[in-house]
Amino acid sequence: MELYTLPSRDGIIAKIQPPREPSESESGSQSHVGCDIVLVIDVSGSMTDDAPVPGESGERNGLSVLDLVKHAARTIVETLNEGDRLGIVTFSSEAKVLQDLLLMNGDNKKQTEKNIESMQPENATNLWHGIREGLKLFQTYAIKDNKRIPAMMVLTDGQPNHMCPTQGYVPKLRSMGKLPATIHTFGFGYGLRSGLLKSIAEVSGGNYSFIPDAGMVGTVFVHAVANLQSTFAQHAVLRLTYPAILGLEETTGEAVHKQLPVQLDDGNFELKINLDNLQYGQSRDIYLRFDKAFTDLLKGDFDIEPAPEVTAILEYQRRFAPQAAPEQTGPHFLNILSPTPTVGLSEAEIAYHVSRSMIVSFLSSIFPVRESDAEHMPLDLVDSPEGDDEIPWRITTGLANLIATLPANDPKFRDSDPFCKSLAVDLCGSDPAGQISLALSKPEYYGRWGIHYLPSLAGAHAKQMCNSFKDPGPLMYGRDSPLFVKCRDRLDKAFDDLPAPKPSNLWSDGVPVTFGTSSWSGISAAAATGIHMSAYNRSDNPCFAGCVRVLLAQQDTDSEGEKGRTIRIGRLRAGMKVHTPKGPRKVVAVLKTPVKRESMCLVNGGNVSGDGGLLVTPYHPVLVGGRWVFPKDVAATRKQVRYTGSIYSVLLERDGDPQAHAIMVGGVLGVTLGHGLVGKPAATGAASGEDARVHPFFGSYDEVIGSLARLHRSRSGLVLGGDFRKDWQRRVRCHFDQPGKKASRRIARRAKAAAVAPRPVDKLRPIVRCPTVKYNRRTRLGRGFSLAELKAAGIPKLYAATIGIAVDPRRANLSEEGLAANVERLKAYKARLIVFPRKSNKPKSEDTPKDQQSAETTQHIKAAFGLEGTIASGFSEISKSDIPKSVEGGAYKALRKARSDARLVGVRAKRAQDKADAEKEKK
Repeated sequence: MELYTLPSRDGIIAKIQPPREPSESESGSQSHVGCDIVLVIDVSGSMTDDAPVPGESGERNGLSVLDLVKHAARTIVETLNEGDRLGIVTFSSEAKVLQDLLLMNGDNKKQTEKNIESMQPENATNLWHGIREGLKLFQTYAIKDNKRIPAMMVLTDGQPNHMCPTQGYVPKLRSMGKLPATIHTFGFGYGLRSGLLKSIAEVSGGNYSFIPDAGMVGTVFVHAVANLQSTFAQHAVLRLTYPAILGLEETTGEAVHKQLPVQLDDGNFELKINLDNLQYGQSRDIYLRFDKAFTDLLKGDFDIEPAPEVTAILEYQRRFAPQAAPEQTGPHFLNILSPTPTVGLSEAEIAYHVSRSMIVSFLSSIFPVRESDAEHMPLDLVDSPEGDDEIPWRITTGLANLIATLPANDPKFRDSDPFCKSLAVDLCGSDPAGQISLALSKPEYYGRWGIHYLPSLAGAHAKQMCNSFKDPGPLMYGRDSPLFVKCRDRLDKAFDDLPAPKPSNLWSDGVPVTFGTSSWSGISAAAATGIHMSAYNRSDNPCFAGCVRVLLAQQDTDSEGEKGRTIRIGRLRAGMKVHTPKGPRKVVAVLKTPVKRESMCLVNGGNVSGDGGLLVTPYHPVLVGGRWVFPKDVAATRKQVRYTGSIYSVLLERDGDPQAHAIMVGGVLGVTLGHGLVGKPAATGAASGEDARVHPFFGSYDEVIGSLARLHRSRSGLVLGGDFRKDWQRRVRCHFDQPGKKASRRIARRAKAAAVAPRPVDKLRPIVRCPTVKYNRRTRLGRGFSLAELKAAGIPKLYAATIGIAVDPRRANLSEEGLAANVERLKAYKARLIVFPRKSNKPKSEDTPKDQQSAETTQHIKAAFGLEGTIASGFSEISKSDIPKSVEGGAYKALRKARSDARLVGVRAKRAQDKADAEKEKK
């Protein structure tokens, strides 16, 4: 351990450097540091959700979240040996110990594989019981002189909703005293309570990791286990003693385990900094800032007597049993007024560590710790004057100030030092780097993934731990540790080489659907074949711009001797024949999709009928130089074209040869849908040398034709698809869809009719009058027959429900005419009813005789027993032609006068009589 005063005289850096790798006596025959790992896995119902494919993909490969968790668990098992132990706890409504802490020898590994495979999703999310049972495993199987690093790995995809501690998770864990293991939390997906997961990890000395999609499962788990297997010590604490005038303070922002300075009896202060686990070969560098008043004294060259001195002691545990006594290094002393040492700490390194602390402090300010239960709470979005959500002003202003003042972003350091460059790229680099600025650039980014990702990144920088292959900043940690690199490479290879998990989310609706001359049975297993865990293919619109020209086959030209002409692809229709490398092929369907400002690539073609090139979506495979590649890798210009209009995809007749599923468009061969290559997904770069056509969905003929069958077709035969606009943060769809539900409802009706045939799909309902005065003379179909109507017709109420008669026991008959009409309706229905016997050799009295069972039937009762008219018998409506002409002065005044005359007729008659009597008396 070394202490350095910064040349700026505003703080110090404490540098702790563990050994580069274990000594021969420590490592022995072990390839890594021994571990006691307990996996605490969420098996709630949400773990059955589809695991999203990485990147922009919205495709579906049948893998659930739990499938990938099982695969990650098998990877961990694969890299453990006889010196390691592994336990498994699952939790849903309750927690269950699936496996005790067992040594990972051959037999126990086989048993562990079976236990992992046996995990099945259940219901609620009782996170607390899962953590509690996991800690009990360490206490039950504790070893006095344990040299294995204990760690609990908790993985969940949601928010705890059952049996949560009333006082909060952090206070409850603190009340348990010193925990027997560190708790590492992993959050999968976007429905997380990430602040809670980070708080649980911090209070126990563990780490929180965010797994946005399936593509990050491997890299996150690989790095988490590699960090464990390269651990030098745990429970490391740096104790600093200093005079009050210094006012030392940490610079990494708020944390659950952060402690305030304590004043000692001699007047000095002591500050304890929890460093948690230390890894071989990776230093821990702590930047501490002086009080501003003391900095001003130093810069003003004032005499300070006595010279302030900092004393540092490092405590840590090399024996990992809970009762093991800590070891210590130090004390080390630093006289603040002595000349600043320059050996071992360059100007760029100082800028790097100060910048790292500034980034962590800024990120921590976005997730302050709530005082009541010590849980990190992300700052909420605020309402803008326009009524939309927007990121709080303090965040956007803080980010701008951080970018402007970050020492590592100074060109002097950024251009010459790779460590400083990594921080600058993390903060404000171009995509795919610069994730901090990207997460805070839009409210939807921050609200969807930023609030989960940024706490994980802050933890990686605070502890100087590499947590994935994704971010440039954390990738700089552990690079000088041979043990960490070896463990990471071994785990990475094991994850890629293990057999892919068996998809559990295969589905089948079992309803045959025909489209053109082909059929589809609804089985989606083809989309799940060929999954490889090293990569997931990228999905995109497999479409050509409507302006490009497609080469027709020779027999589809105007004259027999003409070589094959070209037409705009927008004029291509089902039934036409196009040119393919394997000869003429008939078009089965053309999918038309409207787009707006779609990113397209221009690929130069050959001299085919004067075509000027192909305008195509970036990931529609094309044949260039004898290889199938993505247009983005061979485009004529790096700048993509923004296209508004319609884009088209083509489905040719089925053929087992993938070469028969390609058409000449714009002078370039482009692949068509359903080409049959659904095996191992291709990488997304042309340099990979793999076949870019491979795709789990677009390569499956059954999947494509089944999805097209659900879409509406125009009069000209085009299949009309929905708008496939891509949002890179929210993924794209991997099936053809359209907003309307007309086609899906039609298919559902057909499926229902086929499932219940020969039974009709609807039920017989009574004829009733509408309940309002205005429409009481009109009739409609009611909810069900009353019990009185069924009794009068001689049909038992329980039997009625079995023969397609709707029953409403709450309904009462208000007229004899209505009762009689519905009784006659029931008798007419019963006379036409065909009841098939359950057992053909033992018919019952109610069953229809065999010779009458072949009569003509109907699938819809409403068609046979509908309403003949909407006007009840005994009533008639006046037609418009019979209505009198308009009344002079208006109908309203005329009606009002008529009502007034009718109401006042007696009063007026009496007044007239009184007036007449008065006139008579005068005479």
